Amino acid sequence: MTSLDRAYAPPAIDNVGVSITDRSRYYSLDAMRGFAAICVVATHFQERYAPSAYLAVDFFFVLSGFIIAEIYGKRLSRGLPFQSFMAARIKRLYPLYLIGILVGLAQIMLLTSWGLRGQSVIDLLVSTLANGAFLPSPMYFLQASPMQGMFPINGPAWSMFWELLINIFFAVWLFRLSIRALCLFALVSAAFLVVVGLKYGMLNIGWEWPSAVGGLPRVMFSFTAGVVISRLLGGMPAWRKGWTALVPCLLLMICIAAPVPSVLRPYYDLMFAMALAPLIVMLGLFLEMPAKLEALATWIGYISYPVYILHRGVIGVFKPVAGSIGVNGPLAFFVLLSVVVCFAYVTARLIDKTMAMRTRRAR
Repeated sequence: MTSLDRAYAPPAIDNVGVSITDRSRYYSLDAMRGFAAICVVATHFQERYAPSAYLAVDFFFVLSGFIIAEIYGKRLSRGLPFQSFMAARIKRLYPLYLIGILVGLAQIMLLTSWGLRGQSVIDLLVSTLANGAFLPSPMYFLQASPMQGMFPINGPAWSMFWELLINIFFAVWLFRLSIRALCLFALVSAAFLVVVGLKYGMLNIGWEWPSAVGGLPRVMFSFTAGVVISRLLGGMPAWRKGWTALVPCLLLMICIAAPVPSVLRPYYDLMFAMALAPLIVMLGLFLEMPAKLEALATWIGYISYPVYILHRGVIGVFKPVAGSIGVNGPLAFFVLLSVVVCFAYVTARLIDKTMAMRTRRAR
């Protein structure tokens, strides 16, 4: 497995600008998910730039649990149909998701034409159809040398599979639980997480078939922790608004960029997933961005999901092209990041405008 074949979780996938109880927006959370998305790009470019970035999956699932519980928890309690909830989730996720699949497919075909990759037509076809439907590719069980990962067409898409599964679970049952029941469920999930973390020696699991079982406790614990945070702290006014809000952002980036000795890896990963990730989300609630940074935090949060879901295919093409003209190292990364951010922002804006036009026409 190469570093570029590793996949990480998406940023929390809802805009937190939706009116939520007593607070209209969580700017610190916006900034966190945006910064973390940039760290994911860095580690996919060169793993040594952020060697612990796969832990972003646990942070993002906590954040996702908080946001979805805030936006949909009361609506589901008041009778929002399951079909309406899932339709809203897929409408929010799928346009950029599909573009990510198409970009990934174009990347594979281009690299294959350059002689840098090679896979069977059946592998490519079946994997594209499965991944395009939010499903993992079954080719691992059908071919001797299939493409790596459960979502080989666009690696980051693996976490969307777990995200939708836990969304279904939330809408069917989890939102109904009391605080005590949620905490008990989180404890059971944590025990499961400890078992798989120690078994595999790390938490970079759940994205490929051999470690697929690890994806379930990761999303179960982290998402439930986010729901608990929502029940306890959602809508509360921030303790402090000012530059101190940068502290949890920096703490998050340090944690997911830190090099960790292999002997300590499973313990560090479990500590982050079960303690630091929920703590950082709570700090983001307590410490809010100053007015001068609100617009920037909003923009960084806006591009987080498109950057995450679109960057993998861009990197696959960028690296050999940049290498062929002698552009490497930090300079190459900053050029890549600029390309990814511009591409992601333009694509997201086009999708938003298209969706807005369709909504107006439907009226």
